[in-house]
Amino acid sequence: MTITVGDIYSAFPTFSPEAMIKLCNGNKELNGRTVVPLANIAAFGNQELSIFAAEREGKNFTNLVSKQERPKLNRAAGIKDTENPQTGNKNENNLNSIPMDKSIFDIASSDNAAKTRDIM
Repeated sequence: MTITVGDIYSAFPTFSPEAMIKLCNGNKELNGRTVVPLANIAAFGNQELSIFAAEREGKNFTNLVSKQERPKLNRAAGIKDTENPQTGNKNENNLNSIPMDKSIFDIASSDNAAKTRDIM
């Protein structure tokens, strides 16, 4: 999807023509089908316009916004934020993972000892 001049004027009827020309890189030959670049909307800095663009375009738009503004914009537009840092959930019982603080030989000997106990 794209955002056009007509879309912006439909959502914001009082949007100034000078600001629209600025959004369209100085192009004065505007009509309702003129495409407004998402990068220009992100750089424009209008919060309401940014929320409108985020609702329409989703992650295509929010990835253009600075990391400080992105979570607030995602919440306002109802976009699921997937940029959460990974939590350090460790499963100690998972044998497929090798802990980095032990030697491979220590792990092998403890596994053999556990198997020997199970047999007896």
